[in-house]
Amino acid sequence: MSRALYRDPMMIRPVLALLFVAPALAQVVHIGPKDPDYCSKFEKVLPNLELRNEVHILGSIQDQTTAPLQNSRVELRRYISQINEVNVQVVSTDDKGRFDLGIIKPGKYRLLASPHRGFKQPATLLCQNGHECELKITLIVNPTD
Repeated sequence: MSRALYRDPMMIRPVLALLFVAPALAQVVHIGPKDPDYCSKFEKVLPNLELRNEVHILGSIQDQTTAPLQNSRVELRRYISQINEVNVQVVSTDDKGRFDLGIIKPGKYRLLASPHRGFKQPATLLCQNGHECELKITLIVNPTD
């Protein structure tokens, strides 16, 4: 049977097509720049929260219409450099837009109040000296192209 397969020209075409098409279907496609630091050349990422003392951080997040960001991811990262941050705490807001990050040690941080680029991240967040810091964050919509 196998010899008949190779002698019949009509049977060879599908086999050859499969040999050429299959590798093309399995190609890995790289989208975007290969340089992992590419974005940092165009976008300056700076800390937006600096703590001098250990502090309990909690607060609320709303949009420009004063609607609370419900069940939205809030992320606190320790800022090491423009291209190096370490996750410290990730929580979600409740149905009223409130969040509680717990007690945070002194240092420079980047608090991401929006889970996506639809909103501008807060540029500067201030905590007064004390053991509790309540942040009231209003996110501003990013412009579109």
